[in-house]
Amino acid sequence: MKYLKYIKKADLFGVNYKPKLTIDDNEQQSLIGGCVTIALYSICFAYFLYVVVQWQIGRILPGTSSISKVQDYQEFTFNHTDLFEFSYWRYNNDLLDPFDPQNIIILPLAIVFVNGSPVKTINLLTNQTQISGVYNARLIKMEQLKLVQNVNAQIKQNETPIQEVLLILVQCDEQYLYAGQQCSSQSDFEKFWEQAVQYISFWVNLNQFNIYTKSIEVVKKQIYIAIEKTQNINGQFIFKPVQLTSDDGFIFEEINQSNFLSDVSILTITTSLNFFKKILGLQTYFSIFLRVDPIVQEVQVTYPKLGQILAEVGSISSTLLMIRYLIFKINEKLLEKRLIKRIVKIYYPNIGIKRDRYLIQKNFQDKAKSKLIITNIIKEINKIQRFIEYRYGLSALTQSQLDFRQMNGKIKSLIYKQDEFSVHNLRSYTP
Repeated sequence: MKYLKYIKKADLFGVNYKPKLTIDDNEQQSLIGGCVTIALYSICFAYFLYVVVQWQIGRILPGTSSISKVQDYQEFTFNHTDLFEFSYWRYNNDLLDPFDPQNIIILPLAIVFVNGSPVKTINLLTNQTQISGVYNARLIKMEQLKLVQNVNAQIKQNETPIQEVLLILVQCDEQYLYAGQQCSSQSDFEKFWEQAVQYISFWVNLNQFNIYTKSIEVVKKQIYIAIEKTQNINGQFIFKPVQLTSDDGFIFEEINQSNFLSDVSILTITTSLNFFKKILGLQTYFSIFLRVDPIVQEVQVTYPKLGQILAEVGSISSTLLMIRYLIFKINEKLLEKRLIKRIVKIYYPNIGIKRDRYLIQKNFQDKAKSKLIITNIIKEINKIQRFIEYRYGLSALTQSQLDFRQMNGKIKSLIYKQDEFSVHNLRSYTP
C-alpha cells in the first residue's frame, strides 16, 4: 500500500477543488471572453489546416546544407543517357554540314584514356545519326560513356584506373570511317572553311535536384565553340559532381542518396594544328578533355516532418493566444466588481446603489476588498466563534462540534450501507 501511495502522487492529471461562485458557475466568464476565445481558436485551426495543406503539396521549403570536400574516387557511367551532344551551327540551309556521313568534312572522334594513355578511338559519327530540328544538322551523341576519377590510381597498385575521354574534331580520315561513309572532296573541304562562321553547338546534359517534386531533372546547358582552319582549340570540360542525401520521412528518417553531375567548367586555349599529330597522326581543329572534378559538393536536404509542422503551428498559436492574458485581466476585474457589489449589499443593505454610487465606490470599495482576503475571512469566522462562546458558553460550542462530528459519521455510515444494499441487489438480480 505504501508503494501505491507514491504511484498516486505521480499522477499528472490531478485536479484541484474549485469552490463555486454560484450553483452553476465556478469561474468568472464573460461574453467578450467567449467571443475572443472562439475567434482565436478558429484562427489557429485555420492556420493549422493551411500549413498542413502547404506541407502535403510540397510548398514548405526543406532545410538544405552544402559543403565541399575532396573525394578520392568517383565513377559515372552513362549507358542509357547522353552526357553531351553537339551539332554544327547551320544557320542557313545552303551551308555545308561537316558531319554528313556521305560527305564528311570534319570527323568527330572520342579517344578513351586510361591513366593518361590512349587505349581506344571511337568514331562518333554513325550512319544512324539523326538530323537535329534546331539547326537542321546532324546531332552527334556519345553512348556508353564512362568517366572515372581516382586520386590514388597513380600512387597505389590495384586501384581502379583513371578514365577520361578526349573529344576531337579532325579532318576526315578513311581509317576511322564505318562502312557506307566517305570523306568529302577537297573542293567541299575548302568551301566549308570559306563559310562565314564555323560554330559547334554543344548541349551538356546536367542534373539538378527539384526540391518540390523530389526528383532529379535533366538540365541542358548550351555552349558555343568556334573552330578555325588554321588553329586548334584545346581545353577541358570539368564536370562538377554532387553527392545528394535527402530525408523525406513523414515522422522518422527516410534517407535517399544519389550522385550526379550538376555543372561543368570550361577551360580553353589556342594551340597549333599539329598539337596532337604525334599521337594521332592527324591535324586537329578542336580537342577537349572530359574530366570529373575531384572536389565534390555534398548536399543534404531535410524535408519538414510532422513534429516540425506541429511546432510551427504551436509557436504561432502561442503568440496569438497571448491575447488571452488581456481577457484574464478583464474577467478578473469583472469578478472583483461582482464580489464587491455583493459584499456591499450584505454589510450595507440600506445604501441605495443609484443614489449613493459615488459614495460606495469611494468609501466602501477598499473595505469590501479587504473582506475578500483569506486572513479577514478567518478573522470573521473567529468573531463568530467568540460570539457563540460568549453568548452560549464554551460547553455549547464544544457540544456543537461533537454533534457535527457525530452527524458526519452518521452520513458516512448511511452512504456505506446504501452502497452495500446496491451491491446486494445487483448480485441477487437474475435477468
